[in-house]
Amino acid sequence: MFDFVLRPVRSVARALNEDALKPVEETERETLDAVRAIDRATQSIERHVEVIEILATSVGPLTASVDRLNETMRELVEVLAPLAGAERGVERAEHETEQVERFLRHRRHKHPAEPEAGPPPS
Repeated sequence: MFDFVLRPVRSVARALNEDALKPVEETERETLDAVRAIDRATQSIERHVEVIEILATSVGPLTASVDRLNETMRELVEVLAPLAGAERGVERAEHETEQVERFLRHRRHKHPAEPEAGPPPS
């Protein structure tokens, strides 16, 4: 019976209710966006932490490997040192041989061999 009076009131109440809900809906949407951004940042940080943990656990074995490599290099130096000395000795011998050969060549050119004595000319 009073529907003609209540209908406009209900319509105004609905409009006011919708206007009142708009800021709440926007706030809810912004809050959800912020929560999603925090979730993505958290996942990214967790991945970084995993990588850092992997790197941290790799340092020990890497250090041990470098130590073994250094020991191997020391052993190689010990083995190769006598060979290097022998090589220097061979180089000195080659150098001395070259000097003797030069001396002999120089002497041959300066003092050619005398011809063998044949019968005296008559």
